[in-house]
Amino acid sequence: MKKILICLFALLIAVPAYAVDGNQLLKQIDRNLNPESYEMYRKIINIEPSGRKMEYTFFSVKKGVDKIAGVFLAPASEKGRGTLRLGDNMWLYVPNVGKPIRITSLQSVIGGVFNNADILNLDYTAEYDVEKVEEKENEYFLQAKAKTKTVAYDRLNLWADKSKKVP
Repeated sequence: MKKILICLFALLIAVPAYAVDGNQLLKQIDRNLNPESYEMYRKIINIEPSGRKMEYTFFSVKKGVDKIAGVFLAPASEKGRGTLRLGDNMWLYVPNVGKPIRITSLQSVIGGVFNNADILNLDYTAEYDVEKVEEKENEYFLQAKAKTKTVAYDRLNLWADKSKKVP
């Protein structure tokens, strides 16, 4: 009986640890970054390569993993400009135009170095599948690929704190 227990114990020690489920880890990171639904004010600072700087105040609401809407509150030149994103579909409302215009995630609502996907960002898990996870001492390194061609960035490399599960 003692030999059997020793053999079973040796088998337990020899069994490799289970690999981290990358998509589940990405989902935890999503929840730690933002709740599934929220209302938020943001200050967006766009600094052009030339050094020109513009500041924007933006109010956004998110419901679920793939629905987000927002409106610019400042500066005056952008006030009232609204955006809506439902999954991969995006629209821009400009008060003077009077009807929504379809936009893509790669375009920029106000110009500048960031695009629509940067300010109307969904949960990473809505847009990416994790292909590889590397565990390091204090962090995870995730490599993810876009689920569709409509996503602004084809690949995502994300380093996350191991204990807090945030980038």
